[in-house]
Amino acid sequence: MLSLSKIFPSSKMPIKECNILLMTATITPRSGVPNLARTDPQKRLQDYENSLKFYLPLLNEGVDSIVFAENSNSDVSSLRNIAAEYGVSDRVEFVVFDGLDYPPSYDRGYGEFKLVDYTMNHSELINNGQNEQGEIIVWKVTGRYMVRNLARLIARKPSNFDLYCNFRNFPKHWTDMYLLAWTIRGYQACLNNVYHQLKTNVPEVPQGVAAEELLRNLLDRPPENIKLVRRFNVTPEIYGIRGADNKGYSTDNFWKFYVRDKIRLLFPWLWI
Repeated sequence: MLSLSKIFPSSKMPIKECNILLMTATITPRSGVPNLARTDPQKRLQDYENSLKFYLPLLNEGVDSIVFAENSNSDVSSLRNIAAEYGVSDRVEFVVFDGLDYPPSYDRGYGEFKLVDYTMNHSELINNGQNEQGEIIVWKVTGRYMVRNLARLIARKPSNFDLYCNFRNFPKHWTDMYLLAWTIRGYQACLNNVYHQLKTNVPEVPQGVAAEELLRNLLDRPPENIKLVRRFNVTPEIYGIRGADNKGYSTDNFWKFYVRDKIRLLFPWLWI
C-alpha cells in the first residue's frame, strides 16, 4: 500500500505539502477521435516512456510522487520496469482501467477529465495523502509532454490557491489543459465531474469549439470562496510530439515559447 510515510520515511515533522505529478495517458486510442494523428500505440507508449524517464529525476526536486494514469487498459509493464530500474517503485503508482466507453467524437478533453475523475477516486497516493498530515497538490500534465521547467513552476507557484491554471484571451478565450494544478478542495469544487460538460461535436456545442474553451467558460465563474489563480507565474517550456499533427510541441516552435515568455514578463495583462 502506497503512503506518504514511505515517501518521507525519516521525517518526524508534519508534512506541510506534497506535490503529486499526475501523468494522464491513452496508449491505445480508439478510432474516430477528432484531430488525432498520433494513433500508433507503440509510438505513444514510447512517448510515455520518454516522459516518465524525464520526470523520475524530479522526485525530491519539487515532485514528491508520481501517479501514471492510463485509460485504454493497455499494458504498462515497460513503464513499471522503468520505475523499478530507477529504484522508485514505491513512489510511482500506476492506475490503469478501461475508460474509453464513450463516443470518440466527444474528443480528448472529455476523455482526459473522465480519467482524472477516476484517478482522483482510486489513486492510493492521492487518497492516502488526504488522511495524513499535509496539503496535497496535484499537478496534472498530459503524459506524453515533458514540462522542462516543471521544478521551477512548482517552486514559484502561488503561496495559496485551490486551482492554478493558465487562461488565454488571444486568439480565443481558452484554458490550457496540458498542465493544471489543484488542491483536493479545488478539485472537488471546480473539476469533479466536469468532463460531462466538456463534450465537443454535440448539437448543443457550436462546431469547432474546443474543450479548452468550454473549460474556460466554466472556470470564468468559479464557486465562491475558491482561490482560482488564472495565470502561471512561469511560462511552461513543453517538449513532446503533438497528438494532433505529429509535430514537436516546442522543438518545432521555440519562438512561440520565447515570445509568450517575454510578453508575460513585460505585458502581464496580455493573456496570450
